[in-house]
Amino acid sequence: MDEKAEKKAYDLKDLSEKLKARGLDMAEEACLILVDEMAAWVVESAAISATPFDDVLAVVMPTLKKEAAKYIDKIDGQVG
Repeated sequence: MDEKAEKKAYDLKDLSEKLKARGLDMAEEACLILVDEMAAWVVESAAISATPFDDVLAVVMPTLKKEAAKYIDKIDGQVG
C-alpha cells in the first residue's frame, strides 16, 4: 500500500502538523482573529455600500462566523 492510500483526504491533523512545522502552532487563534476582523469589515462595508445586495452578507455574517469557528477549532486536530 502506498503512502497516498494511507493518507486521509483533507485530514485536519495533517494540516495541523504542516502548520506547526512552519511555526504556526497558534493557527486557530490567528484564524479566529482573521474571521472576526473580516466579518466586521464586510458588515461595515455593507453598511456604507450603495448596493442593497451586500446587506444580505451583514445579516448572515454571525451565522457564517459561527460555522467558520467550528472548522477553525479543528485545525489542531482537537476540539476546544
